[in-house]
Amino acid sequence: MKNYLFLSVITLMTVLCGCSLFRGGADGQAGEGSVISNGSEQLAYIYNPASTTIHPRVFVRKNNKEDIDLYVIINDSELLFSKANAKNQSTAKVRIFYKLMESYENVATLDTAVKILSFQKSDTPKTYAVKLKLKPVELDKFVVQTTVTDLIRGKMNIAFNPVDKTDSLCADNFAVSRLENAQPFSENFMKTGEGARVDYLHSKFNGLYKMFFPPDTVIPLSPYASDPAYGDTLCFAGADSLGRSLILGAQDEGYFYLTPDTLSRNGLLIPCFSTDYPNITRLDKLAEPLAYLTSREEYDSIRYAGYKKLAIDDFWLSCTNNDTRRAKELLKIFYTRAVFANMYFSDYRDGVLTDRGMIYVVLGPPKILAFTSKSEVWTYKDSRSGQKVKFVFMKRSNAMYKQKYVLMRNTAFKPYWDAAVSSWRKGTIYTW
Repeated sequence: MKNYLFLSVITLMTVLCGCSLFRGGADGQAGEGSVISNGSEQLAYIYNPASTTIHPRVFVRKNNKEDIDLYVIINDSELLFSKANAKNQSTAKVRIFYKLMESYENVATLDTAVKILSFQKSDTPKTYAVKLKLKPVELDKFVVQTTVTDLIRGKMNIAFNPVDKTDSLCADNFAVSRLENAQPFSENFMKTGEGARVDYLHSKFNGLYKMFFPPDTVIPLSPYASDPAYGDTLCFAGADSLGRSLILGAQDEGYFYLTPDTLSRNGLLIPCFSTDYPNITRLDKLAEPLAYLTSREEYDSIRYAGYKKLAIDDFWLSCTNNDTRRAKELLKIFYTRAVFANMYFSDYRDGVLTDRGMIYVVLGPPKILAFTSKSEVWTYKDSRSGQKVKFVFMKRSNAMYKQKYVLMRNTAFKPYWDAAVSSWRKGTIYTW
């Protein structure tokens, strides 16, 4: 009997030094243009799990146009506790700094605020929801840049949240909380078996419409394929108005879509994933990202194999000429990337099945990352040759999700993509 290669995929967070994301001035200006929209290696740390140990969830809630809250969800299991204090108590210290700026392109500071918090170590891990009131600004649209720092460990993370005060239908106008403790979710999704309360905060509409859809498991086309058809049809036939507050219970995988206006393209989407998400342990989920490395015939043979686990093992062993040790190393890195793709890029699909997830799994984290009002731009750079390749992911609103990121596919990507796939198929972990 052949020994199976697989163990449960465990996400590994190695520690690297944190650093400042901006250079050239106290307000984050960097001479010509914006570091954020032009891109930098420091920004790329956002998608590099080795760059930090703290991964807070940051989002905004609009109670009305002038009353906007910033939420930072912190898991104390990610913090470093120390007794080096007057009371000799195990204490962690966190600094939350936010900056309001006009846009990704214009980082001129509108206002700032800072809050320093202390957390006492508890016997069991705790999640804290920190709420800060955003200072009023005159602009209808602006961006919140939030930096969260573990002061004892010296590690930080950064998040960007665009705000549109005129939009009464986007996700910022909803409050989603756990049934058991009324606290916000620490992720941007639910898991099967969980319950949630949803409140529509805006006064413009009096009722919500709810629908539930099965999971979308379509594999993205390759980066050099023709741009795929973009479906955005959503029918609310049979959906009833349920009032401004409602209770959700997720028994199956899929996603809820809620809106107070069925004629609008905006609303709230809540994905419902399996209880082990974002980890990948089910055989069907282990098979899906292999589509990026295989032909259609190979992928179908794995996907529909009677003994799927054996078929997946055989694929990885074929990449290493039956070198089990090497196959396990390939497998660990590939699926660790897939887990982080789920963490970073989930929308109404598993993160690994999004365009950004596809690029992330095969090529690894980008070397340079840029944010603009309409896109994310990932740049991969060969340190030896200096050669650069850019992948542009455009924000596209559809009836399912306001900020779905779609790769601008190009036939020029083919030689680079083929080289990456070939590297994996020859038993070498691909990193640009």
